[in-house]
Amino acid sequence: MKAKKRKTKIIPVKVVNVPLDVGVIAKPYLVTLFDAREISPNHSALGPLGGLDLTGYSDYRLTLHFVGAQGAPFSIQEMFGPAGSVDQMSFTIGSGRIGPLGVLNYRASFDIFGPKNIFIQISNDGDQPFQVNGTLYAVR
Repeated sequence: MKAKKRKTKIIPVKVVNVPLDVGVIAKPYLVTLFDAREISPNHSALGPLGGLDLTGYSDYRLTLHFVGAQGAPFSIQEMFGPAGSVDQMSFTIGSGRIGPLGVLNYRASFDIFGPKNIFIQISNDGDQPFQVNGTLYAVR
């Protein structure tokens, strides 16, 4: 059998709406807080070095990856103000325990209390060392 050729007429399309130029509305900010940082028992790690200036940012999300002994307790604090000074304030973000396989992926949204000189502190409340990787995401 012989196939029939069809003639199709191409109809031009006319754009009637002007395209919406949204550009980049939100500017995300992703910073590494900890990179395979080992925290000894009953000690803390503070990150990032030099602190953060989150002026104008919102929608803060913390992502941490813990590797250590099963059930090891930890706590997470937000600190702001000059590091190590009397004026530095601390607020609890959360706490938990490392999972049954010695691994825990922790995610949390939180509010900040002061946009300048922000640090995140992870405390090892157990008797075994653990390792933590962590990032902070914010949107402007």
